[in-house]
Amino acid sequence: MKVIIKDLSIENLDDHPCFKYVETTERTVAITKNWLRKVYSKFGSCVKVAYVNGKPVGMIQYAPKDIFPHVNRPDAHKTILIHCIYIADKKYTGKGIGRSLVEALIKDLRKPHPYLKGEKFEKIEALAGKGRPGPAGPVEFFVKLGFEVTKQFDEYDILVSLHL
Repeated sequence: MKVIIKDLSIENLDDHPCFKYVETTERTVAITKNWLRKVYSKFGSCVKVAYVNGKPVGMIQYAPKDIFPHVNRPDAHKTILIHCIYIADKKYTGKGIGRSLVEALIKDLRKPHPYLKGEKFEKIEALAGKGRPGPAGPVEFFVKLGFEVTKQFDEYDILVSLHL
């Protein structure tokens, strides 16, 4: 099985797996597309899509923390927040697609980025779940990829981070 990872762009916006596999309303899709366009205009692509045989089967969605209005930290612009990893077609779960998406993101973020005027991002964070998948994925998944537990919010929600 060959997996190809591509950035989601304005041109292939409809390939977002949530638009294809999740029951949602037209309004929700429109709101999401507007948010993606806004992030693209400030940051660039904020979604990577995994394709198998030309079919989008999974994605990772992320953005610099300073794009989120509730974040007020001096290092927020140099920190990427993974807010969703989603494998849409369940026959592809456990096949390394999530790992491939995270590894592609790490590789890209270790390069100088236009959002930082040629500087590099310092770290990646994700809200992971303990005893459940969590918004971005299970803690164990991230730890296998080199992330460290940074903060435990409650019994289930744990912040993990990877310094780049």
